[in-house]
Amino acid sequence: MDEVDFVIPLSKGELRTGNATAQYVVEELTSIRQLLGDTRDFKSAVLSTKGCFAVIDHFDTLYSLLCHFRSNDKIIKEVKPIAWNGLLKAAQKESQTLLNYLGDRNADRQAHRQHLTCLKMTCYLLCQMIEEFEAESVQPTTDTSVTKKQSKSARSKVDASGWDWESERELAITAIGQLVQLNTARLWEPPIVEEEFVNMLACTCYKLLENVEVSRNKTTRVAIFQLLGILVKKYNHSLGASLKIIQLLQHFEHLSSPLAQAVEIFVKEFGMKNIVSDILREIGQMDSKELARDNSGTKAYAAFVVELSEKVPSAVLPCISILLCKLDEESNNMRSAVLGVIAELILHCFTNEDLDEKQKSTRDQFLDLLEDAVYNVNAYVRNKALQIWLRLSNASAIPLPRQYELLKLVSGRLQDCSSMVRKSAVQFFTAYLKNNPFAAKISQEELQTNLDVETEKLENLVGQEEENEDAENDRNRAVCEKEGQAKWNAVEAKMKEAISELLGLEASSMDEEMPEEKELLVGEEESMNSVKLRICKLMTDGSFVEASKLLQAASDAFVGTAPFHRNDLKDSQGDGSFLDSSQEEENTSVEHILEIAKEMFLESLVPSSVEKVVENQQQENTEQQLQEVNEITKQKLLVQYLKACLNFARQIQTAMPLVCQMLNSKQNSDILEAIEFFVTAFQFGVSNVMMGIKRMQMLVLSKEQLIKEAVMGAYKRLYLTTEGGNQRSHTLAVVKNLTAMTETANTAELFSLEQLVIEFVKEGDISQSVIQMLWERFSMKMPGTTASESRAALQLLGMAAGAEVDIVRSNFEILVAEGLGERACTDFQFAADTCTALLKMAGSEKVKAGAHETPYKFAADNEIFSRLLVVLIAGASKLEDSSYTHLVKQAIAVIYRIAEHPDQICTKLLQDVSTVILSCQSDDDPGTENENSEDIFEKATPRVAGIHPGYLARLINMAGEVALKQLVHLDVSVAGELKRRRAVKQEDRDRKRLGRRSSTVRKSISLTRSTSKTKVSATGESVEEEMGLTAAIADDEEAEYIRKICENEIVTGGSHGLLSQFAPMILKVCTNPAVYNNEELQIAATLALSRFMVLSSVFCETHLQLLFTILEKSPHSAIRANTIVAFGDLTIRFPNLTEPWTSHLYARLLDESSNVRTYTIKVLALLIFNDMVKVKGQISEMATCLLDKDEKIANLAKLFFSELSKKGNAIYNMLPEMISRLSQPDSAMEKESFQTIIRYLFSFIQKEKQLEVLVEKLCHRFRATRCDRQWHDLAFCLSLLSYSERSLRKLSENFACFADKLVDDEVYNSFFSIVQKARKTCKQDVKVTAKRTING
Repeated sequence: MDEVDFVIPLSKGELRTGNATAQYVVEELTSIRQLLGDTRDFKSAVLSTKGCFAVIDHFDTLYSLLCHFRSNDKIIKEVKPIAWNGLLKAAQKESQTLLNYLGDRNADRQAHRQHLTCLKMTCYLLCQMIEEFEAESVQPTTDTSVTKKQSKSARSKVDASGWDWESERELAITAIGQLVQLNTARLWEPPIVEEEFVNMLACTCYKLLENVEVSRNKTTRVAIFQLLGILVKKYNHSLGASLKIIQLLQHFEHLSSPLAQAVEIFVKEFGMKNIVSDILREIGQMDSKELARDNSGTKAYAAFVVELSEKVPSAVLPCISILLCKLDEESNNMRSAVLGVIAELILHCFTNEDLDEKQKSTRDQFLDLLEDAVYNVNAYVRNKALQIWLRLSNASAIPLPRQYELLKLVSGRLQDCSSMVRKSAVQFFTAYLKNNPFAAKISQEELQTNLDVETEKLENLVGQEEENEDAENDRNRAVCEKEGQAKWNAVEAKMKEAISELLGLEASSMDEEMPEEKELLVGEEESMNSVKLRICKLMTDGSFVEASKLLQAASDAFVGTAPFHRNDLKDSQGDGSFLDSSQEEENTSVEHILEIAKEMFLESLVPSSVEKVVENQQQENTEQQLQEVNEITKQKLLVQYLKACLNFARQIQTAMPLVCQMLNSKQNSDILEAIEFFVTAFQFGVSNVMMGIKRMQMLVLSKEQLIKEAVMGAYKRLYLTTEGGNQRSHTLAVVKNLTAMTETANTAELFSLEQLVIEFVKEGDISQSVIQMLWERFSMKMPGTTASESRAALQLLGMAAGAEVDIVRSNFEILVAEGLGERACTDFQFAADTCTALLKMAGSEKVKAGAHETPYKFAADNEIFSRLLVVLIAGASKLEDSSYTHLVKQAIAVIYRIAEHPDQICTKLLQDVSTVILSCQSDDDPGTENENSEDIFEKATPRVAGIHPGYLARLINMAGEVALKQLVHLDVSVAGELKRRRAVKQEDRDRKRLGRRSSTVRKSISLTRSTSKTKVSATGESVEEEMGLTAAIADDEEAEYIRKICENEIVTGGSHGLLSQFAPMILKVCTNPAVYNNEELQIAATLALSRFMVLSSVFCETHLQLLFTILEKSPHSAIRANTIVAFGDLTIRFPNLTEPWTSHLYARLLDESSNVRTYTIKVLALLIFNDMVKVKGQISEMATCLLDKDEKIANLAKLFFSELSKKGNAIYNMLPEMISRLSQPDSAMEKESFQTIIRYLFSFIQKEKQLEVLVEKLCHRFRATRCDRQWHDLAFCLSLLSYSERSLRKLSENFACFADKLVDDEVYNSFFSIVQKARKTCKQDVKVTAKRTING
């Protein structure tokens, strides 16, 4: 045994068939019966003096256990833990034994072989048992008794004997790690560990990692990584580990994060940075096509490299060039992963402020790659790039000079075709706004103002500094000149004397050698400046005679050069020397020479004097100068900062309209992110943010609950959330915020605001203190409240009453006293808002089924109505206030909603207003004021021509409003009240009947006949009551009663009708547009006429022709549009009367006014979808609107046909007739327009049966054509269809219909295209048939 070598087998079976004579072989397997005793012997041997070497003696027993490991025999189950505990104990003892042995330098070869064999056998058995136990643990359990509560403990694999594989597995990994930590290479000769031994241990670790539960167990996972790290560090397993990691990633996606952690341990704890480059090189060399196909493996690679770059960025950075090539490959996952790696490197390696130039260059290159990825062709990559920029923004890792261009880049993605890219782009803007390095408030106007102010301040500072420098220089020069003059005064006399002596001497003894002496004084290469310095130095040293001589020589050497060019005392011979003057000029020459000497002397003293003065003053003014320089520097920095702020605000401003468009998106993600952006922009004071806030407000009407909740939350943050202060200040802030929302709101925005307020009140976000303060503002009891704030409070109170009616009902007296008091007579809009709030007192107009509550009504003589009449009558003559019309509408609505006898009140109102208007007619009729109210209507009509059009329009408009509300009052309020009273009576009868039912039933047994004419049941009920017909009969009777009132007593009731006396006046205005040519009056008269017609079918039938005459001949588009809407109302009420006039409605689709065409489409769509108008061939005129120049009308037409296609076979049924109408020669429709319309309509024909019938119908229409244009159109229509085999056969069967038209090239080309498409989809016989059809 000692001479036998244990070779680690590749499989279990190799140990039973050795290939070498010196190789260890298991001769015979131990039987299962003997295993228990032999295993106990092995454990005892391990605990005895043999220790770890017991493995060698009992290897066959343990190997036999491995061979029988998966047996279900009870003995095997009992043997497993015994053998495992013994083997684990042996491994622990062996680590201690080897530690002592390897420290002994005198060990013999035989001991080496024994320890090596023991090590290899122990590790082999441990690895095999780990794999067997692991395979056993992952098998699904067959025990059905395990409940859900026991599932967690079941996962831990703890059996009844206390066996816990998870803890045992960790002990085994630790034991193997202790063994390989030793210098075991000394046991091999040469001292290099066998590759098979290393691979055996590593494969066991990798096998364990494949189990998801193992990779989730942190303790076990770290132990495995530590073991692998030792193998990589000490056993040269780096290359094998890198290849195995790649393989595991490809097959097990869950290992991305654990393997990244493993590599982190290899790098940080074992210093193996090379393994990172090996792994990245393998990934970089992978085939791009293979990566694109293997989506699961590529995702694992991508996640791995990103997390790896996060954990060990310093190791990944040198290898980044390997991954950058993946940016140009096909796999989107890898492209996104490389971008993620770049992001991690920037965040971990390039965010310090002390970067050198090389690092800055690398960072900028990375950022350039990220910018390019924003416009990648793949949406997922673009989205990943934007998410990375978002991370960089949150980490403040974007350099300031790059931010402006980046914002421009990202703003382009706000219109991306992908919703997730748009979402990320908005998220970036929102996050950048929150983390911007500029200011808390980014208002473009304020920033521009501040920039202008600070720029001007900087210019002033710079100008002041220059002025100070000039003044300082002047002062220095003055000081220098003063000092120089003093020095000159000291030497002037001596210099003058020397010059005089020189001139006298030269004049008396002049000879020819004089010029040579002069030349010797001035050198040939000497400059003027150097000579000046010599002269001044001689004067300073007291050598005045030498100075004079040198001055004489300089005048000859530098003739014409300053200062000698000023010498004008030259002799007649032209000699330039100042020494050649005559005796009479001697005194003048001395003075001139002395002046030149003085100039040179003072000039030489200036530089040195200046330096001294500056040096002296510099010490005194150092602090002041530094302070001035610091102020200018700070001001320059401030100006640069404001410029950057302004650029940022401008870029946000540019993105604002694009984000606004996203509020109209069909994707909820777009809308939600846009809402968050506008909330953030509002908080930062971005200019024009209200554009988005107001548009966002309309989304409260959305049917999507998620969007509605987001809008509610946004407005709650913006307007209902305040910071600091007490309860009173919070309430005041909320009131001011809500007031600001109403100031510039239009009608649609006020409606959406009302829905917001209602929801806020329901949820309790608007507290009672806010309501109380609104009442204080409304009544102007709060100091400083303006009229506009009072009206806004009134509007908000009316909105809040939509959620809680008691808000208005509890303060009814205040509302009437303030809202309909003196202010109402001068502010009609305030009065109208008061009426709106009063309407909320009546509650909802919709009555719940089974509810029999008494209507909230007031007596006709209540103060409300008297005040309303006063306001309406007083305002009738105030034409300058345009709010009066809205007031009339709201006031009449209040009267009919909460008054008990509204018709009486309105009759008085009309009489009084007529009196006021007639009194304003002319001062020539003094008897008007004394007329009785009963005669006022009769006398008003003949005198209509003399009434001011504005007054008359108001009177007629009021009559029209009364007519409309009277109809609603009868159909809804009166009918509802009759039904309510009947239901109450029925309930009373039911209660009484239930009380006597028992006795009635007993009595009815003895009754055999009835004594009355009406049959009565056993309970005393009539047959109609018993069958439930009483309510239906009563409903019919009540409806007939109301119909008779409308027909005979309102507009056609003669002098007794409420409005019949106004009918002649209205008709007179409508029938004489030339006389009454005021547009406002005509609009009011037309509306009133249509409302009168809705009341009575008799009146409608009589004047229907007049209404359509107005529709066709009125020059005012507003009147035509109103008439279109009125026609829709008349059709719904009297469909039989308006049916012959429908063609006139279709004709308005060609009206010159886009407003009229818009209303025509809307009314026709309403009537068609409610089956009030049948779809006929005239619908072709609606199809022409698909090409309307007004985009809104074209979109409405598309929406109409899209909805019509959902209504059965409507488009299919009218399509042939529509084609015929559109292709008529007299239709004047261009061919391109026809084809565009038909192409859109044919997109709705999808059913195969419809295609077949349509082919046949279109073929038959060839015979009815009159020109080649119709041939072309029909052939084009046939070419648009998607042909099946049956439809092609149908086309072939009708060949005779179009055979003679195939001579036309355009017709032939259309049919040829049909054949070409058939070749791609149909069978061979059908293709032949189609070809024969075309070829004749």
